[in-house]
Amino acid sequence: MKKTTTVFALILLITFAFFSGCVSQKEDNGVDVNTTPTTPPEKTVSYIKAKVTLSKPYDLSDLNSSRQKVVIIRDYGTKIIAEVTLYSENYTFDDNAKIPIIETEEDALKVLNALPDDVVVYVLPENLIYGESGRGTVGWDDYMRNQVSLRYAKEDTDYNLYGTAYLIMKDQKTIINVDESPYLKDEYGYKNWWLQHATNTISSKKALGYGPYATLYAALMRSLMVPTKIVYGLYYDLEEGGVWKPYSWNELYINGKWIPVDPYREKIGTLTRYYLKLDETPDLVELDFSCYISDKEGNGCKPFQIEILEQGTIPESEIKK
Repeated sequence: MKKTTTVFALILLITFAFFSGCVSQKEDNGVDVNTTPTTPPEKTVSYIKAKVTLSKPYDLSDLNSSRQKVVIIRDYGTKIIAEVTLYSENYTFDDNAKIPIIETEEDALKVLNALPDDVVVYVLPENLIYGESGRGTVGWDDYMRNQVSLRYAKEDTDYNLYGTAYLIMKDQKTIINVDESPYLKDEYGYKNWWLQHATNTISSKKALGYGPYATLYAALMRSLMVPTKIVYGLYYDLEEGGVWKPYSWNELYINGKWIPVDPYREKIGTLTRYYLKLDETPDLVELDFSCYISDKEGNGCKPFQIEILEQGTIPESEIKK
């Protein structure tokens, strides 16, 4: 009986050892080959979906992108109703890109000839865009280039575009005071707030709204031969209790990609779900702001109405690129 018990225990021990080996076999490098690898959690993206009514003829369908999905519900010509879904996005770009060193006219022509035709307009000085100075607001001059922009380019290591763009942005924020809502006023020229020239902004150290602020940043960056867009749209300001308001930011052309830049909030390459793009332009004077003139505001002229339908997070794989 004792011998039988011993044999039975030995069989159990061998069986346990065999199955233990099957469950946990290790390769020579110590990795357990039978353990199911853990899948890292999928990256999620925040989003906001809203119903937008615009009393301006912006063609939102032209601005459909991986970050901004637009479904036109009804188009009245002068008014459009659309459902817009906005996703936060971090843009990848070459942060080692260099600013071209322009010492002669030949250097400038070489840079211009290397740019795509639809990009050149976003780097030209005002007189080349319009044929004369004074018609736009993004004119850049020798002072901006030599006394401001170029100084920051030299301060940054080896004319790094990203570093210079950040330094200019940071210094502009400390020098320029922004009146955040001049479109609600009707004196001192505020009804035409978007017409403030970049040279006036830099000399007065005051921007009549976010538009002139982005205009000045565009002028400074273009003076370094960096193509820069002005983006006009709406921003959902949580700091003011969650209100949509007219807003402007920029886009820089970095090695073949347009990268978003918000100079007022000092961000490069990042857009949260609260940025709604309505137009992109070389100059704000190209846009129709008649509905923002204060003597029309409140008299049946409502530039925009937005109703938030839902917001939250979504797996990145569910966003159709």
